[in-house]
Amino acid sequence: MNSKKMYPVCLVIPAFLIYAVFFIVPNVSGLALAFTDWNIYFFDDIHFNGLDNFIKLFHEEVFWIALKNTFLFAVVTVMGKNLLGFLMALLVAKTSKFNVYLRTVMFLPVTISSIVVSIIFVSIYNPDMGIVNQFLRSVGLGGLARQWLVDPKVALGAVAAMEIWQWSGFNMVVFVAGMQSIPDDFFEAARIDGAGRWQTLKCITVPLMVQSFAVTFVFSIISGFKVFAQIYGTTNGGPADATQVMGTFLFKSFSEGKLGYSAAVGVIFMFLILIFSLAFLVILKKKEVEY
Repeated sequence: MNSKKMYPVCLVIPAFLIYAVFFIVPNVSGLALAFTDWNIYFFDDIHFNGLDNFIKLFHEEVFWIALKNTFLFAVVTVMGKNLLGFLMALLVAKTSKFNVYLRTVMFLPVTISSIVVSIIFVSIYNPDMGIVNQFLRSVGLGGLARQWLVDPKVALGAVAAMEIWQWSGFNMVVFVAGMQSIPDDFFEAARIDGAGRWQTLKCITVPLMVQSFAVTFVFSIISGFKVFAQIYGTTNGGPADATQVMGTFLFKSFSEGKLGYSAAVGVIFMFLILIFSLAFLVILKKKEVEY
């Protein structure tokens, strides 16, 4: 066979093998194991139990709490990361030395491990010594001070704010790239026609950035539904399951040795992410403008 034709094949095969071993095989295996009674106590004794895991799952109250919290977390963080990221992009879209510096500063939180960020925010949210409550007290708003990671009413929101802070910089980079890809002719024509900044933003910038929004929305949805390290590192699902999400619920089931049961949780988890991601892609694809 021609060596030139084999060259790209040789490059693809190692990548495909890694992808197959660490993604395809685990997912297919997990799908099959979701219909078994496999557990750590009878590791080599696996029996098919049909839909028993799913029936038991749907009758478990904590599962519905985790599902609700995951959905709320995803909605809040998707909207927060995209809104804040877009505002940041508008601020630093023009190329200059100062804006390049600002972009770097805004993007830096993305490079930090989620567990490290969680540890930092545990200190920030400390009810006595944390800078959030200290700031509120210093400006005369001590009544708003809370036990941010202990109060069931605000704990999930506090973790969501941490997630928005960390990942808005990623969306900002995508939005900046999208803004810079829009031809200057459109903005020049808008200025000639007397369009203001708001009209230019609404009628030119946003419609021509639908592809950028599609990327950030899908990534935000996936990261929102897959949240685990942020919850595990701050509240571990507490207090009283107020911050329990699908990731921590799956981890808890797996750590209890319920391997088939946790696989069923993973299957539902996977389909939720798939459905919402595809739905957003279809919606944004219809609004895409070609230029």
